[in-house]
Amino acid sequence: MNIIRKRYRQFRAWQLKPFRYRNKSKGVVRCANCGNEVAANFCPICGQRAGVGRICWAAAWQSVLLLWGLDTRSLSYTLVQLLLRPGYLISDYIRGHRQVSFPPVKMLFIVAIALVVIDTLFPTSKPESAPADSADFLSHFSHWLDENPGWLMLLTTISMLLPTWFVFRWAPRHTRHTLPEGFFIQVFMATILGLIEVMVTLSPWFFLLFPAYYVVTYRRLFGYRLWGTLWRMVACILLVAHEVYFFVVIAQIFQKEIPEIYDHPVLHFLVIAFNVLLILLVVGVISLYTARKTKVSKA
Repeated sequence: MNIIRKRYRQFRAWQLKPFRYRNKSKGVVRCANCGNEVAANFCPICGQRAGVGRICWAAAWQSVLLLWGLDTRSLSYTLVQLLLRPGYLISDYIRGHRQVSFPPVKMLFIVAIALVVIDTLFPTSKPESAPADSADFLSHFSHWLDENPGWLMLLTTISMLLPTWFVFRWAPRHTRHTLPEGFFIQVFMATILGLIEVMVTLSPWFFLLFPAYYVVTYRRLFGYRLWGTLWRMVACILLVAHEVYFFVVIAQIFQKEIPEIYDHPVLHFLVIAFNVLLILLVVGVISLYTARKTKVSKA
């Protein structure tokens, strides 16, 4: 039991600070590439590592790691961090620690391509979709999403952009985060969804990891406790449901398929707007109350 606790503490310490930077230079040295005098780890003129001498076994080992993409800025290493410390990795990226992270948009693109390739090589049985000659736009769109899991992954997570921005604006960490920061948050979450989709090809039970990853990531990223994160996630899901309902109404208006129970499509938008404002009002009041209570307790 003590060994397990010790390993867990080491894992938690790695989650908080996976990288420790220090100046490894021993005084002023001359760059072997450009001849500039260097007193740091890298030459500020050409960028080569300071203190480069004869080739040793350590250099050979680093070259092998680079070959297989296992350096600190590689895709594989960033994916490992995203699986083992997702909230902390996203938080580090937002705060400006981007040197050790693979570019997130490029990472999402690569994972989406890998997902499409795996889905092509190992197709899974899917329910019957609408026929291709159907005139229903929604049926066409759902059929297209079934055939393009990469776009489904992206649209699912991007739909969380505005709800997350609204609901978590008063969080203890990353208070009032901006929409561009929220965009990168959802890009990372889309990448996690893609990785889980890859795991689902091995076993459908892996899909249960996605809600758990969402809760754990948002908790570490925004600093709320478990229940505070859970009910805010429920609020985000309700807002996403209203976004989907809004676009369904728009599609029905263009197809002139509004149900007869409604006299005018404006009623749809009024219902959506009222529900969204009600959710935001409840979230805002509770968040402001808890934030003020936290400030009072700290004082």
